[in-house]
Order: sequence, then C-alpha cells, then structure tokens
Amino acid sequence: MINLLQQAVKEDIFVLLQHDESAYSIWEALKKKFEGSTEMLQSKAALLKKEFELFTCMPGETTKTLIERYCHLVRTMLQLKITKTPAEWVEKLADALPQKEWGTYLMILKNSGQFSRLSIAQFIEKLEAQDLEQQKIARMNSSSHQ
Repeated sequence: MINLLQQAVKEDIFVLLQHDESAYSIWEALKKKFEGSTEMLQSKAALLKKEFELFTCMPGETTKTLIERYCHLVRTMLQLKITKTPAEWVEKLADALPQKEWGTYLMILKNSGQFSRLSIAQFIEKLEAQDLEQQKIARMNSSSHQ
C-alpha cells in the first residue's frame, strides 16, 4: 500500500508529508495537506457563509454564469457540511437575480404558489427555461426591426 501511495503522489509533495512510514499515517498526512487543518476548514466555512450572504449578480453577468457561480458555491458549502433549507437555497438565488429582468417573473412565480415548494434544481430549471424564452423573444424582436 505504501508503494502505491508513493507512486501516486509526486515526490516533492511526498517529502513534505509528516508520517511514520505506515500507509495509514501517509494517508492521514495527505488528507490533512489537501483538506486542511480544523482551523483552516472553520475559516473557509466562515468565508463561504459570508460569500453566500453577499451573493449577487455581477454587472453584465449572464443568467447562465450566475447559476454556474451559485452552483459552485452551493457545492463547496455542502462539501464543508454547511446546509440550508431548500427554501433558503432558492430564496438566495432569487434575490441574486437582477430585478430589472427577473422581478416580474419572480413575482408571478411567487404568487402562483409554486415558489415555496421548489427545490433548487427545479428553480434553476425554471430560470433556464425562462432565460431561453427571453432570448427567443429578443431575437424575434431584433429580426423584426431589421
């Protein structure tokens, strides 16, 4: 097992690991090196929580890019065991959307009664469908002007 670990890890990294020559201690040293210490994980979790609180659409950002950034944030939070209720995940993404383009759609969705029952996956699916519809309308309008 030690030979497999030595072959799998670059030598310059392997040399830096503090271990007692057992496969278990090598594995634990690798985990500590790449996952980080308890203090570092706590700091990272605090930073992610703050990033979640402040998450919003950037100027000029597409809906697709916003969703990708949000999914990455959610995935990273879940890896660190930071959880939210389904409603909190959905509400945060809804709040991050630019109100000028999405305000009416979100109001309709909320008033329909569906909003409170949506999972984050279902909500993203609805956003993507609406975004495609908006793109289609924009193309039709631009072609009719030409």
